[in-house]
Amino acid sequence: PVKLSPKEYDLLSYFVDHHGEALSRQRIMDSVWGYDSQVTFRSIDRFVTTLRRKIETEPGQHIETVREFGYRFRM
Repeated sequence: PVKLSPKEYDLLSYFVDHHGEALSRQRIMDSVWGYDSQVTFRSIDRFVTTLRRKIETEPGQHIETVREFGYRFRM
């Protein structure tokens, strides 16, 4: 079993619910952290990096970076 923080779980759940879609960092931030959040795009990148380490055996296996936009999740 993989241990995730509550926010990592929320992020993964959001990715799974929207698999195959290119998700902007803004959309991820608004949906997972909320509109009035103090989270920055860099913080989202750090959460994604940590999540990748926990769920992927190969880089980019599930979470694809969409350059200068955001991320796409593949199941």
